Amino acid sequence: MAKIFHPLLALIASATDRELAKNVEYLKAENKILRARIPGQIHTTAGERQTLIKLGKGIGRAIEELITIVTPTTFFR
Repeated sequence: MAKIFHPLLALIASATDRELAKNVEYLKAENKILRARIPGQIHTTAGERQTLIKLGKGIGRAIEELITIVTPTTFFR
């Protein structure tokens, strides 16, 4: 019976990964569109920076693929 569950779990996990990748792709496109409407730099508050740092550290080095407000070097300081 365990042989049946492993492929099923693998299928569910891969479907979830694909869904998450689509969500990230959509949000990146949405951010790009919104940023194009805002001239100049975006300045964040201390609270906003803390939120981004907290969430970004959980992502690890993969944040380099997502980050758009600052450079990865600035983020990792």
